[in-house]
This record gives sequence, C-alpha cells and structure tokens, in this order.
Amino acid sequence: MAMLSTSWTGDITMSRFDNLFNVAKGKDATTPPDDLSGADKLSKSKDPNYVRTTIYLPRELHRKLKTQATIDGEEMSQIIEQLVDNWLSEHSNI
Repeated sequence: MAMLSTSWTGDITMSRFDNLFNVAKGKDATTPPDDLSGADKLSKSKDPNYVRTTIYLPRELHRKLKTQATIDGEEMSQIIEQLVDNWLSEHSNI
C-alpha cells in the first residue's frame, strides 16, 4: 500500500501515483495539486454539449497517451477532441 510522505500535513485524498506524476512534472513529491476547487466546472458527463463515445486503441498507444496527458496536465479527452477537430478541418466537406 502506498503511503503519503511523513512531512505531508494536508487532508487531500491522493492516489498512490500522485507522487510519481508530480516528480515527472518536476514538482516536489509532497506539493499538493495546484487547482483543488474544480467545483465551479461543469463535468462533461453533465454538460449537454458533450456526448460520451467509445474508441478502441491499442493498449500501448493508450498507455503513452495517458502518460503524456498526465505529464502535460491535460485530459485525454481534450487531446482527442483537438485531434478530431484538426482532422475534420482537413478532411471534411461539411
């Protein structure tokens, strides 16, 4: 089981991977996340302008996408949305 640093004094629930991600981003392993509020954002699942869809990716491609998205601090869905939008700009006659 992963444990928080003994110097940690916060009350934020963290996953066992947060320290790894923080180190990869060049942050101190015990630094709490920058944006903790998130309450003022409407989740995509509740936003009527979004629909849920499923795509199948090779396992290794998914792992690389997830890792790089985490390092860059982006959501995978944001990256996919940008890629699809760019692709449609080049290929669409609509």
